[in-house]
Amino acid sequence: MKLHRVYYKELSRTDKISIDNKSKINHLRNVLRLSEGSKLDLFDGEGNSSICKIVSLEKKKIVLEQIGDIEFQQPERINLKVLMPYIKKENLFFAIQKVTEIGVSNISLFRPDNVDQSISKKDLSKINEKALSIIAQACEQNGSNIVPDFQIYEDLSSAIDHDSFSIFFDLDATNDFQSIKNFEDSITLITGPESGFSKKEREFLNATTSYNISLGKNILRAETAPITALSVIKSNLGLL
Repeated sequence: MKLHRVYYKELSRTDKISIDNKSKINHLRNVLRLSEGSKLDLFDGEGNSSICKIVSLEKKKIVLEQIGDIEFQQPERINLKVLMPYIKKENLFFAIQKVTEIGVSNISLFRPDNVDQSISKKDLSKINEKALSIIAQACEQNGSNIVPDFQIYEDLSSAIDHDSFSIFFDLDATNDFQSIKNFEDSITLITGPESGFSKKEREFLNATTSYNISLGKNILRAETAPITALSVIKSNLGLL
C-alpha cells in the first residue's frame, strides 16, 4: 500500500516530529482518516525522506516517530528553472502546480510590463504565500523529495542571470528546439504574460538570452506556455 506523503522541512534536523498546521491536520485526520499507528512518508524538500508513525493525533497537533532510515533522492542531472510572469491568480496557481508536478528545480515569478489588471494592485505577498503552499502540495503528490526553489522579481531585467543558458518563448520566433545544438546543465525557460512581452522586454530578451524559440503555430495561453515548454525540453533531454 502506498503511504501518504507529507512535506516536513525539519525532518533531518530534529528527532521531535510534530505537525501543527491546521489544514494539514484536518487533511490527515478528517479527509484521510488516519489514526495512531498509521504510517506516513515524510520528506524535507532537500532530498531526504523517512517512514514515520503517528504516535499521537490531537486536534491541534500530530506527533510522529521516525521508524525508517533517512533516504536521499538525487536531484536531476540538469537544473531546470521556469521564469514566468504574474498572471491572473487562478491561472498562475494552475501553472505553478503543473510545472512542479512535471519536475523543475526553480520557479521564479516576475512582474511583466503588461501586467494583468486583475493583479496589478493586489498584495502579491499573499499570492506568493499561496504559491509556496501549492508547490509543497504538488511535491507531496508527484513523489519528488526535492521542493523547487521559489523566487520573485520586480521586473524581467532583474530576473535574468546574464551568465545562464536561457531560452525565451515567443510567437515571432522562427527557431525550434532542433536548432539548439548543445544544452548546458542549467537552463532557464522564460515565458510571457497574456498580452505578450512588451517591446522593451522583447528587445532585452533578444539581447541577453541564448535562444528565442517557438512552441508551434498555435497561440498558447500564458498558463499553458510554461507547462508545454517544460514538457518539451524534458522530453528532448530524456528527463521524462
